[in-house]
Amino acid sequence: MRQFIHRPAVIAAAAAVLAAIGIIPATAAPATTAPATTAASAPAAATAAATVRAATPASICGSGYREIDSHTFTNGRVEFARVHLLYNARTGYNCVVTDHSRATAGMSLTTGAWIDVQGDGKGQARNQGGFSSYAGPVRLKATHSCVKWGGMIEAGVGTYTYTSPWSHCG
Repeated sequence: MRQFIHRPAVIAAAAAVLAAIGIIPATAAPATTAPATTAASAPAAATAAATVRAATPASICGSGYREIDSHTFTNGRVEFARVHLLYNARTGYNCVVTDHSRATAGMSLTTGAWIDVQGDGKGQARNQGGFSSYAGPVRLKATHSCVKWGGMIEAGVGTYTYTSPWSHCG
């Protein structure tokens, strides 16, 4: 059996999800005048956005990693992504992941993560490309050394970049 979805119902469901995550004001979401043929259109859109965010930076980096720092990419109102610095005390490795926030989850955007260890002579480890959930993980061993870490995301409203100073020395 084939089911049809009315375009106004899909637009209303998408607007409701965007309003719920703060992309557009709730008052800008259009009212639905036509009944939806499928009862799952709005919950399906909300569920799709939630399932994209299932991975955490610690689960992406692996067992034993704990977050020690982060930086948020925001335009003052909407958070686009966050770059995370994690450390594994057992192995001495740092790990960097830039993950999309709710506003950009599921959108293929140029996203990057990088890390450099002071004085190791290896240069910067980097992962950058078109990703819909996160960039990274990038890992380097940094026992008794400082690290410079960062990330970026190209959202539709601009490019947001962060690189730390040499920090987290130890």
